[in-house]
This record gives sequence, structure tokens and C-alpha cells, in this order.
Amino acid sequence: MINIPKFEGAIRSAGLTQRTLSTEMHMSENTFSTKKIRGTFNIAEVQWLCMRLGINTPEDKCDIFLVPVSQ
Repeated sequence: MINIPKFEGAIRSAGLTQRTLSTEMHMSENTFSTKKIRGTFNIAEVQWLCMRLGINTPEDKCDIFLVPVSQ
């Protein structure tokens, strides 16, 4: 799962939009949104997103992309 509020905050802090990121990742905005909601970005995509959004510390990466699924 992805911490969507923190992820969206990182996008805004970088001065970008979901549309811009989806275009740069060569996917539709709908696909990007689905991957965000389902937490299905692959490792290469997460690494690229961290680089593009300036998410540098391991703690920040984990807080956004490694949110445990609640039972």
C-alpha cells in the first residue's frame, strides 16, 4: 500500500502533477491513478518516483511506499 496523502504531498512539494508524472512515465493518467490507489508501482517505478520527487531518506521512502496493509 501507498500512503496516498504523503505521496500526493510529495508530488505537490516537487511542483508537479499526477498528469506530468504519468506522461513522463509513459503511462496514462488512469493507469498512474490505479497504481497509486492499489500500490502496484514496481521497484523501478518507485525508484524513479523517489528520484523525480526528491524523496531521499530511507525513512521517507518507507513512510510513503511501504505502508503495511491493515487487517
